[in-house]
Amino acid sequence: MSEHLRKLAEVAEINPRRKTIERTDDTLTSFVPMEAVDDVLGDVTRVVSQPFSKVKKGYTYFENGDVIFAKITPCMQNGKHAVVSDLIDGFGFGSTEFHVVRASSEILPEWIHYFLRRKETLDAAIRTFTGAVGQQRVPPSFLENLELPVPQVAEQRRIATCLKAQLAEAETARQAAQAQVRDAALLQRRLLHDAFDQIACEPTTLGHVLKDIETGKSFQTAEVLARPEELGVLKVSAVSWAHFRADQAKALKGDYKPADSHRVKQGDLLISRANTRELVGAVVLVGQDHPMRLLSDKTLRLVVDESNADKDYLLFALRADIAREHIELYATGTSDSMRNISQDVIASTPVVLPPLADQRRIVTSLQSQLAEADAIAQAAAAQLAEIERLPRRILALAFES
Repeated sequence: MSEHLRKLAEVAEINPRRKTIERTDDTLTSFVPMEAVDDVLGDVTRVVSQPFSKVKKGYTYFENGDVIFAKITPCMQNGKHAVVSDLIDGFGFGSTEFHVVRASSEILPEWIHYFLRRKETLDAAIRTFTGAVGQQRVPPSFLENLELPVPQVAEQRRIATCLKAQLAEAETARQAAQAQVRDAALLQRRLLHDAFDQIACEPTTLGHVLKDIETGKSFQTAEVLARPEELGVLKVSAVSWAHFRADQAKALKGDYKPADSHRVKQGDLLISRANTRELVGAVVLVGQDHPMRLLSDKTLRLVVDESNADKDYLLFALRADIAREHIELYATGTSDSMRNISQDVIASTPVVLPPLADQRRIVTSLQSQLAEADAIAQAAAAQLAEIERLPRRILALAFES
């Protein structure tokens, strides 16, 4: 794009002053909370109607056609930016964490919006953050001094129209890929359900085949991931429905020498006692020694009586419906983002336990079937990841010099 660059403040107002509003307190007025801005689509998904008295003070003012730009982390880099429209009487209010950009006659709001959504723009904004970690914000000066190409309005409109169509196609493809990922997950769950639905024996409890439940401790850790050669304390993300993730561990602080019982070993059957509703109670079987990785107080080792139960079988049994329903029912916590289960809940989890020979036969069959399903799931996930990168590429190409 050969046009000379202009500073955004030369062609738009940044956080324009609010006009005088004559309005009764009970008049319904548009309000846009931060959560109403879709970070993937860059659209306002819903506008809330509130009495004027509730929104007239302490919130950000904007008008139809204004670009709202989330200034606080992580909303800013996640993409919570949009052009607002369909506001009652043409104006409204929103989160105080929005910057507002009002286009002049020289530039289209959509042109500004697409330029702001570029990864390159968001990366540049991150470098201007001010404030403490966790509450960092983009200052108005970033937007004021941001340079962007400003072709003729007709050319802006032509390119913006093309971008809208291309991004819509990318979104359609993303939704189709998401459906494939969901279908792959459903296939895995169906295979597990069918395998355990055919087992004709009464359930027992996990505690009957455990010699012990061993836990780590609440170590002092840094906020960074441990390097492979560093002692690291397992995060709950190390234990999920996939393979054991040795990279998901926080670096241990200080010179503490941990007990050998806290180190992760080959053959460990690990369970997460804290996570989201879907992942609390997730189990993995460790394939090799990891002497630099330590159990935390949220990752427990199930010590199995192997004369009665096969570890690979328990790995599947604890994913079966009867076990998951128990775990999710008795998980505690006020938020779905962090649920907890006690050792008593773990020990009382129901599992169907046929003879060892049957357990191993079931494992062999399931491993084969799930390997095929896992290959499908991985291919679907890879396709989704590729499609999710498309909008960035489309926007980058549109504004290339």
